[in-house]
Amino acid sequence: MIQIIGLLARFAFMVSLVGPIDPRYHTYDEVWAELDSLALTYPSISALDTLCLSTRDSLAIPVIKISDNPTSDDDEPALLYNGQHHGEELLGGEVALYLINDLLARYASDTLIHRWIDETEIFIVPMLNPEGKGIVMSGLDSIWRKNKRDNNNNGSFDLDSDGVDLNRNYDFCWDSGGTSDPSSENYRGPSPFSENETRGIRDLARQNHFVFDICYHNVRTGEGELAYYPWRWGVGFCKDYPFIKKIVDTLAAKIINDAGTNTYVPIYGYANEGTARNWLYGVCGTYAYTIEVSRTCYPPGNKVDSICMRNMPGAYYLMERVLGSGITGLITDSVTGQPLAAEFRIESYYDSTLPPRLSDSTFGRYRKLVNAGTYTVHFIESGYVSMTFGNVVVQPGIPTVLNVKMRPLAIAESDDHQVDNGRLEAYPNPFTRKLTIKFQIPNPPLSPFTKGGQKGEFPCLKIYDATGRLVKQFSRLSAKQFGGIQPFNQIIWSGSDDTGRPVPAGVYFIKLEIDRQKLMDKVLLLR
Repeated sequence: MIQIIGLLARFAFMVSLVGPIDPRYHTYDEVWAELDSLALTYPSISALDTLCLSTRDSLAIPVIKISDNPTSDDDEPALLYNGQHHGEELLGGEVALYLINDLLARYASDTLIHRWIDETEIFIVPMLNPEGKGIVMSGLDSIWRKNKRDNNNNGSFDLDSDGVDLNRNYDFCWDSGGTSDPSSENYRGPSPFSENETRGIRDLARQNHFVFDICYHNVRTGEGELAYYPWRWGVGFCKDYPFIKKIVDTLAAKIINDAGTNTYVPIYGYANEGTARNWLYGVCGTYAYTIEVSRTCYPPGNKVDSICMRNMPGAYYLMERVLGSGITGLITDSVTGQPLAAEFRIESYYDSTLPPRLSDSTFGRYRKLVNAGTYTVHFIESGYVSMTFGNVVVQPGIPTVLNVKMRPLAIAESDDHQVDNGRLEAYPNPFTRKLTIKFQIPNPPLSPFTKGGQKGEFPCLKIYDATGRLVKQFSRLSAKQFGGIQPFNQIIWSGSDDTGRPVPAGVYFIKLEIDRQKLMDKVLLLR
């Protein structure tokens, strides 16, 4: 009975939409033509690319990057705006397209927009579901949500059995969101990220470490003009709730509703839905929001510009907020200065059930937007000494910069146990093929036993790479070889590991161990 009622409601809604789509709404070809024109007009601040090809029809899905260096990867906070996960939601795509036009056109004259474009990287995907868009624009089904995946593998498109709901295809609580029924408009697909479209968003997010995201949707039910945030799970909210909620309250308050009587309303979403919003937050750490634009599926074309324009203050608020209160910095190796993809945790706002939040591997940059206050921050990376900073003060409106240099464990251990009066020399430094290692041991052992009858250790020479990984170990040598006959002893290292394979160029650490004490030197291998 419930299914019959649902089908009747769907049919009634389709009947109400009989007739052509208002020409104000862009077709697939018109979207691409407009983006091509904009990219040609503003080449210094925009770069147009193809995100991916759609799953069935191999239609190119556009993504445009807006920044002062649009073709390079700069150390700047990145934001993502995307529209039209669902075919019927043409209005969400129009808002994203309007945002592109407004940013580019006002860059030269608006000081705030100029600053945002110069200091951030803005990515916009206005049309994620071109296959669904085509079905709607053609009049074949005016409320089609899905793409056109051939679920029954018969080679033809069937309205009653094909397609995947892209916004139920993300790999976070995928199996508890949507449905496994291919005929349902909420079909989640055969597996997480089974669709090209969602994999395109996944890969873009992994590459750019977005701080914010807005997914623009619009509804057919009238329950629109909402701003969803992550999340409620069971009886509790996410650990970042104090930060996420404060941001969404301001975001929603900046968007005036269609009636002009109030603003959009913030509302939590549930974690177990398999949506883009939940995957972006749960897996990537992005503060992701879903804006349900307007209260109708297809408002008249003469009202579209007004709706889009009233959504701009919300979109622009995030561009300003991303430059405000938070904790950020670079995480690097204290010896080599190389960036580290290390974990960072804000004490009391860490969820052990979620993937760790990592700095990016390109710059070692980490970012966390928080409210003004005082925090304790932890930094963790395999092979390095963990670090904790307490009483980190965050002021209103500006980020607190906390750069971190993490010590390799090999270095830290050597600092704890240094040999007094011993000497260790390695030359030439830098070297290319052979390294001569000379060392002098204070009071070298003359027998396998030291005072008190305790068993002693003869010298052991180890070589570590910059990450603290042992690459070469010279065997412990006999008392005859280290009996103190010569004041100095030497070993030749040919730049190979314990298997005989040449090691790559880079920084290496020579460690001499004797009776729980150590001598250390640093060398540079060139190839």
